[in-house]
Amino acid sequence: MSDENSPEILQRRALLKRAAWLLGGAISAPAALAFLQGCSSRDEPAAAASPNLRFFDAAGLAVVAEIAEIMIPKTETSGAKDAGVPAFIDLALDGLYPAEDQARYRAGLVEFETAARASGKPFLEQDEQARADFLHNALAVAVNSDRKPRPFILMTRELTLLGYFSSQVGITENMEYVAVPTAYHGCVPLSQMKKHVYWE
Repeated sequence: MSDENSPEILQRRALLKRAAWLLGGAISAPAALAFLQGCSSRDEPAAAASPNLRFFDAAGLAVVAEIAEIMIPKTETSGAKDAGVPAFIDLALDGLYPAEDQARYRAGLVEFETAARASGKPFLEQDEQARADFLHNALAVAVNSDRKPRPFILMTRELTLLGYFSSQVGITENMEYVAVPTAYHGCVPLSQMKKHVYWE
């Protein structure tokens, strides 16, 4: 593990704060640890294409990978699959979550697939719009419920965001990196910024 005061860890802590803001202020301890320890592969695209599975079987990983891609789709920037998010989630769940949370996640994945199948087709066999609609409805229900502990779909969203924004493509394609700021500009119009987030 990296030294706790190393530049890499300090940068990850800064990114973790931004990720917490994206998630509404709360990140679970195992997910934060995964982020700080850098569970994502050094070569994210290769890991995404052919991961050495630790937590999921191939079918489960395919479902979670599709969920992550719907949450962060490929547009003018890379999507979740391009960033190696599925491999990150697999590593994080296997290495950092306690057995109780792992069992809850697996049960939630089965519940998610069962609910999707009620429409007549398994989740991955539905068309693109149907998959997106089902996922968005599941997220809306989870966000508006007071279910504790955090359900499968919110755990997946959390890990997807952390995995994406700790990856090389997530950072370089979505954040404006300024290695050594040369001047302070206190009020810069958003229209003049190339990207929406700056990090140092």
